[in-house]
Amino acid sequence: MRKIRVLVLTGGGYHDFGTCGEILEQFLTATDWFKVTRTDDRDAIRADYLSRFDALLVFTQGDGLAKKQVSELEAWVRKGGALVGLHCASDSFRKHRSYVEILGAEFSTHGPVHKFMVDPTDEDHTIARRIPSFEIEDELYVLQGDSSRWTTLMTANWKGKKEPMVYVREEEKGKICYLALGHGEEAFRNPNFQKLTIRALRWASGGKEKPAVRCGVIGYGGAFNMGKAHADMMVKAPGLEIVAVCDVDRSRTAAAKQDFPHVATFTSLKRMLAMDELDLVTLVTPHHIHAAQSVEASRAGKHVVTEKPMCITAKQATEMVQAAKKSGAMLSVFHNRRWDGDYKALRKIVESGQIGEVFQVDVFSGGYGHPGWWWRSDKRISGGCLYDWGAHFVDWILNLVPSPVDSVTGFFQKLHWHGVTNEDHTVAIIRFTNGAMANLEQTHLAAAEKDRWRVLGTKGAVRRGGRDDFWTVIRHDGAVRITSQVPFEKEDWLAYYMNVADHLVMDEELEVKGEEGRRVIGVIETAEKSSKQRKSLPVPYEKK
Repeated sequence: MRKIRVLVLTGGGYHDFGTCGEILEQFLTATDWFKVTRTDDRDAIRADYLSRFDALLVFTQGDGLAKKQVSELEAWVRKGGALVGLHCASDSFRKHRSYVEILGAEFSTHGPVHKFMVDPTDEDHTIARRIPSFEIEDELYVLQGDSSRWTTLMTANWKGKKEPMVYVREEEKGKICYLALGHGEEAFRNPNFQKLTIRALRWASGGKEKPAVRCGVIGYGGAFNMGKAHADMMVKAPGLEIVAVCDVDRSRTAAAKQDFPHVATFTSLKRMLAMDELDLVTLVTPHHIHAAQSVEASRAGKHVVTEKPMCITAKQATEMVQAAKKSGAMLSVFHNRRWDGDYKALRKIVESGQIGEVFQVDVFSGGYGHPGWWWRSDKRISGGCLYDWGAHFVDWILNLVPSPVDSVTGFFQKLHWHGVTNEDHTVAIIRFTNGAMANLEQTHLAAAEKDRWRVLGTKGAVRRGGRDDFWTVIRHDGAVRITSQVPFEKEDWLAYYMNVADHLVMDEELEVKGEEGRRVIGVIETAEKSSKQRKSLPVPYEKK
């Protein structure tokens, strides 16, 4: 794939073009779609030099172009050049009305830097597709110009009016996109700002979405109705569509047909995988058969999403990863709880740096009570006590601590609930190569419970507060203690399938990769082995 050659023009007044330019270049080149040349030299805007590039990104303020340069820029766009303007690009070269005309609008005024919401207005456009309303800390630009000359994709509220934050337009063969966002470092580090900028360049350079991904669900059991939940999310994610359901129980395929009358139904996995009009399958089946079904689906050329836990052993996980790679298909694990409100809030606290470097994470899940008589309590099928909720917690921990795992120490006990085969009480202590540690307790035998979360950092700590919040404790110089309440964020499991669609139809980064699911299984499996051998053990396939 030939990279899009992008000329990034920066410089001017009132903005930190150095820092923001570096961030811009970093996130563009990190995608592997772009070959970026960044310059502050206005002399780069000339016909012979522009001809070397597919796209021009303007993040400038003020003047500095000659009339001839503007004429050559205009001609380059009209012949098919891609022009993307960020923020103060609308406050640049305004003495040349032809530049304003080609960009589409010009700066009028702005308010102070503050937090505000940006809302999609054209969710069908490639640039805005699957990007929900989001908050950004930025300088809200108000524009002047003829709005009939552009198509607004996203807006923000300002003094009772909806002001355009993203718009697109075309001039003959050229495509133009302008983002009013992007005053400073805070905005440039916003992931949605980055995604919009990347998509703007790809769209203006002729990029298009691939056809919709046709999806099937394997396993439509009645417990928790997770088969239907997956199908519902597929329906709600633009770029995905549900076309098939498979279950060995005909009463469940009948239920699926009632829920989604248009889908094809199967009681045979082999027959379903032979369906040509099927691109992706989601496994909502017992844990111990995930690996075999995933490998079979990958070999049939289908993308795979598997419910957590990914499988039972790291060896099985590797077989799944290798089968997907060999077929050139996607493999992902439904670690949907990365988008739980408590975890989103916790991760934001940690990543902000306000509690310093995390050196200990304590997590508790469970209580005192019989685990029930269904298959999730059968170790042969479920994998064991730590494989259910424990899979979510291990995934959370591994994403909170940015370090490889050095070793795992496990304590698995069977003391009371002898009628089922899962362990009663499990503990996994994870040691990271950076010196941090995590203590995960998953139990059905804890008559006295603990906080779900406690995270210790070098400057403070976080613990679960009430039902819907965390308490953070920040220390200054060991003397001043500041305690604050941080509410949970909004849960958004649909974001998982939105990302799958982004990945498959737009080649964007996959949030939950098969290798990440394997790390989780490696930790859980190693914890059990450690308990049996009574010593700490390294995790298989962990990159040090």
